[in-house]
Amino acid sequence: MSRLVRGSAFALTLSLATPAAAFDVRIDSDTSFQVYEVRSPGARAFMARRRLLSHLALTVGQDLTERRDDGTAIRFAAGAQLRLEQEFGETCLVDRDLCVRATDAEDPGAWQPLAADTRLDVPAVWAEISGLPLGTSARVGRQLVLDALGFARFDGASARVMPASWIRVEALAGWLVRGTTIAGTARSDPQGALRLASAVDVPWAEPGVDSWVAGASVAGGPGRALQASATFRHAWEPGGAVISRLGGALSSQPLSWLRLDAVGVWDFLTAELIEASARTSLGDGPLRVHAGASRHVPRFDPGTIWAWFAVAPIAQAELSVDWTVTADFAMGGALRGRHAELGDRQTDDLDGGLDGWVRGRWEGFELSVSGFGWSGALGPLAGVSLDVRRRFFGFIEIALDVSVWHFDDPNRADLYGAVVSEVLEARFRVTNEVLVVAEVQHAASRVIGHRFRGVLALRVETWR
Repeated sequence: MSRLVRGSAFALTLSLATPAAAFDVRIDSDTSFQVYEVRSPGARAFMARRRLLSHLALTVGQDLTERRDDGTAIRFAAGAQLRLEQEFGETCLVDRDLCVRATDAEDPGAWQPLAADTRLDVPAVWAEISGLPLGTSARVGRQLVLDALGFARFDGASARVMPASWIRVEALAGWLVRGTTIAGTARSDPQGALRLASAVDVPWAEPGVDSWVAGASVAGGPGRALQASATFRHAWEPGGAVISRLGGALSSQPLSWLRLDAVGVWDFLTAELIEASARTSLGDGPLRVHAGASRHVPRFDPGTIWAWFAVAPIAQAELSVDWTVTADFAMGGALRGRHAELGDRQTDDLDGGLDGWVRGRWEGFELSVSGFGWSGALGPLAGVSLDVRRRFFGFIEIALDVSVWHFDDPNRADLYGAVVSEVLEARFRVTNEVLVVAEVQHAASRVIGHRFRGVLALRVETWR
């Protein structure tokens, strides 16, 4: 598993050893620092959080041959991403000078095996060759696949073939990235038994395990009149299959003012259609109308206890309108409904709601007002939001967002009231490649009280 990552990392290092002038180089960097506290009404403890999050991505590429008549060439590319999360905060008691460290394994009363002050992972590291005959390209290393079946991060190989402009065939195989994988995190773990790299001192956890994944897809069509795709993915581990699903999608735009889309996912483990949706869009001018319906059957990986409980399929429908009145003014709204099938012994949930929005520009200001109202089995819920932003001196943008929500939980009598929140944001464009973002957030409600949050982000993007 780690050999593939090391191999692609070696290819990336080798590419960087070549004179830089021979390559296209792109660097993306994003760093943010968050300051906030977490408290619960009546609780004696609070968590002070000082969190640094930094993301760095590097991509290099070079044409290995001269450009063909169609503009293509055999091309080599490699990339890597690095993500760092560092926590400087602490957990303390409000009325006593006592703090605990959840990462201290020597303190069994406070230690939390899943807690970590430092998380360093490699979301991607890969090398790719493209522009081969028949539109063939191949990639090896850590990569992410995202399609109608969801997403999967894996260490392995993938390939794509486009023998004609109207068809594309792809395949992949490798090991799923888990929290116990080298330079991996548990974010993309299949749901199931908790696994730790060292589970000796944690009796309720299991040691790491290899999870394999393989899949293929085919997509294409004669043009805008019809496009179709089919995707299959199967993942398994020594204990059995994790997922085995087939997804399909259709889209058609036979006329400039008519578009049709449909998506479905079949689960082979339960022999059931777990995802289905259809959507129609009418109009190609200032006024557009959309209608859609979907049905979702919750599914949990076989390794988790939730897979043994009855699920509640949810069906939703909506009808929406978008109207661009002028170049500086637009408005729209939607009517939505939801139906949850709770089974023979319970009454099904029914809910419905309306929402609307207005957007415009005036004297350099960008304004947006939106609101919604929802009622039914989940209880009344309504809200309105105002967003105003303006650019000053060409390099400073100030934004203010104010929202008010009203809620009333029918299942818990003490959860009701209104939530008022404000966000003040300033964006400073230092250069074309460097952006500094600062935010101050406040929210207040009867249930929680006052909450404050600050965000400071530095974004750097360079290319050559």
